[in-house]
Amino acid sequence: MDSTSQPHWSSLPSDLLFNIANILDARIDLLSLRAVCNPWRSSLPLPPKAPLLKLPFPIDPNNPNLNSNRHGHFALIESFSYSLEPINRDPKRTWLIKIQESESGNVILKDPLARYPLARYPLAGLDRLPKVLNLLDYRVKEISKGYYVEFVEQGRTPYPSIFVNEMKSCISIKQVAVSSSFDKIGDDGFVVLVIYNGGKLALWRMGDEKWSTVNDILEGYVYDSVAYSNGMFFAIAVNGLTISIDPSKASFEIMEVAPAKPRSGFGHGDTFKYLVKWFSDLFLIEKYHEDFFYWSESDDEDDYHIKFKIYKMNDEECDWVEMDGLKDVVLFLGDACSFFVWAKDYAWWKGNCICFLDYLFMGSGSDGPGSEAGIFDFEDGISRRLSKFSSCSKLFWPPPSWLKHYS
Repeated sequence: MDSTSQPHWSSLPSDLLFNIANILDARIDLLSLRAVCNPWRSSLPLPPKAPLLKLPFPIDPNNPNLNSNRHGHFALIESFSYSLEPINRDPKRTWLIKIQESESGNVILKDPLARYPLARYPLAGLDRLPKVLNLLDYRVKEISKGYYVEFVEQGRTPYPSIFVNEMKSCISIKQVAVSSSFDKIGDDGFVVLVIYNGGKLALWRMGDEKWSTVNDILEGYVYDSVAYSNGMFFAIAVNGLTISIDPSKASFEIMEVAPAKPRSGFGHGDTFKYLVKWFSDLFLIEKYHEDFFYWSESDDEDDYHIKFKIYKMNDEECDWVEMDGLKDVVLFLGDACSFFVWAKDYAWWKGNCICFLDYLFMGSGSDGPGSEAGIFDFEDGISRRLSKFSSCSKLFWPPPSWLKHYS
């Protein structure tokens, strides 16, 4: 072959093509591989879509707030966060998106840090987004998977009205962790752990007709966050107690991993804990307000005393070890979807910071992805509105001009 000639990818031996496909974990990578040429698209089957899993409803049939005429099921929904760049790689032109695929195959574009679809926002130009994305036009990288549990009503219409107490204690699911991806269900089956009813834990194993409630065993604890890491579920309570749950055991064996610890912040209140996995490590992020007024002592009204501490799980000592910041890493702390990235892959993001949602940033003058977000800098210990950093906020909105449109 001439050194200047283009390779004939269609002539690649089929066994080598299948070997390449077998080592690709992300669905988006398999779709990109199929898009290279027609012979590859014909040879490689479409990667399986996530099945629609129906989970039992209600979790607690004895909940006094449950309407006895309420019928339906919980649906487990999978979403994906991607970074999109032009084919000639340019970190200054990265766009962060989150998508959810519906049963019909349509793609729903969502806020990367929240559960909301973009259609919820009154965004200028939303109708001008391309209807089709050709994967060969971009560099697409899967960053994270997130899971939600939503209630699906069944029965005769009109459905019974849902009041606040029933919504909070019976229908709303705060957070979800799963034991594997939908396409990698192993011999231990598929297990879901959720936080419901103000901080209680419940588990469901595929095939079970009802939930197993962990609060029957550990009565009185209120949990903030759950995660799955290295074959085990982890849950952390508001008082810092960390437990592990072994999904391979029929009885869901529960162990205390790390003891409770004092809360940080003013009056020990307004403290929130998040468990986030990155590679094989599990991290605990603690968010708290340092004083009653939240704002900093500077003259800048966009500076806030919202603080963070970050810990890494020491498996040998079974305890959390506090870290000195994040160095060259950025943490995106979202609603049921959190992930770490290397700062070098995202221009304008200098690392050693956390991008997070907080109600204090609502009404920041813009509507759209990132409008309720802030950035905490470990170097100066101050949180600021994301909108104050226009270059950083472009990671979320508006859509980049380099998106290609096809008629």
